Amino acid sequence: MAAPGARPTLPAVSEPITRRVVAAEPIPQGGGIECFDTTPALQINEARLAHLAALGLPLDARRVLEVGAGVGHLSDFFLERECDLVVTEGRADNVAELRRRLPSVDAHQRDVEEPLLDLGRFAVVFCYGLLYHLENPIRALRNMADVCDELLLIETMVCDSPLPVMRLDDEPRTVNQALHGIANRPSISYLAMALNRIGFDHVYAPHSLPQFPDYDFEPVGNLDTIRGHPLRAVLVASRHELGLATLSPLLA
Repeated sequence: MAAPGARPTLPAVSEPITRRVVAAEPIPQGGGIECFDTTPALQINEARLAHLAALGLPLDARRVLEVGAGVGHLSDFFLERECDLVVTEGRADNVAELRRRLPSVDAHQRDVEEPLLDLGRFAVVFCYGLLYHLENPIRALRNMADVCDELLLIETMVCDSPLPVMRLDDEPRTVNQALHGIANRPSISYLAMALNRIGFDHVYAPHSLPQFPDYDFEPVGNLDTIRGHPLRAVLVASRHELGLATLSPLLA
């Protein structure tokens, strides 16, 4: 027991936390709109959409909310399926570029950590490549759930843990990264638990993986978020049971 008035010993920090003033940082070289059009960015988007198409989900002609649309590289997937598509994006410059590329799309500058109810209701909410860039992922998931009648589709970076945990992380001021520099890396268990607790009775992981290195990793439970490449996962949350052979339930 420490002596009266003694200062407690602080726990050791394995990696020193350095000071950072996010607002004072410049946008990194190559961190503007052009970052959406690099070869790796286009390749992972192609893999994401090919995988989504192969899942057999009922997506044609639905009312869809795409959250965190960037400049619209994934939006054509739903336009080609004659969906009634509404998109949101957090940065004004990205929204302006999205509108230039896809002038017919109903696009809104919105932070998903704020309520979305004024946008209406949607059969499908599509959130690929956004969740891990957020400060408050459960708040964002609640906001998406509040307008979602059927399916919430999530693709995100993850940390490797069997427990429902989340790592806090820094991101640069690149325009496809966190709005305020603070991001998160949830475990798959964290996402399954969070999605269920906010109202989805069914949460699934696909049997197959997108054909891109980020999705192919062996779970070892060491909290890694990068192992030569980022670690990523896809989840499908549903209000109703989906009897699809392409999906495996994550909830007991």
